[in-house]
Amino acid sequence: MPHDDSIDMRSVIHTFFESKAHDAMERSHARTSDLTLFKQVKQRIDLGEDLSKELPQLKKLAKKDALAVVKQLIKRCDTDLNTYWTLPDAAKVKTVVKHELFKGELIPRFKAEYTFKTKLGIVVIQVHTQGQYVFVGIDTQGVKKANTELALRDVEKQLTLIALR
Repeated sequence: MPHDDSIDMRSVIHTFFESKAHDAMERSHARTSDLTLFKQVKQRIDLGEDLSKELPQLKKLAKKDALAVVKQLIKRCDTDLNTYWTLPDAAKVKTVVKHELFKGELIPRFKAEYTFKTKLGIVVIQVHTQGQYVFVGIDTQGVKKANTELALRDVEKQLTLIALR
């Protein structure tokens, strides 16, 4: 029976990104709780509630300053949620991450796209999540069909180097 390396490479790539997604989602649980709390605090400050008994740190801040601090915390949470998806020291990889938290869901839905430039063309890995489900797609339309296997092998090599760091 012939051995198809492209299937194996697709499997390695799929497994890498599925694992990356599960790790990012796990890290997102706590950060999402923080984000929800900060948004509630912001809303309550906007409504003029006195939160100084619940959050003694706010006693020392004027409303304007408290709002600025809470907005900064919200921004940091959003940044952290996207940062969990980035690949470290991956200069050849362009990463675009978007997330959206739907009412009633504990974890945001993520859409991450990783664009790998290889000598043979561009390979795009798309990762979408919903709850604990992860969907990984590999787009090799930027590579000539005859070069697909070699382009995937190059992506696999890049991922191996990233995993070793």
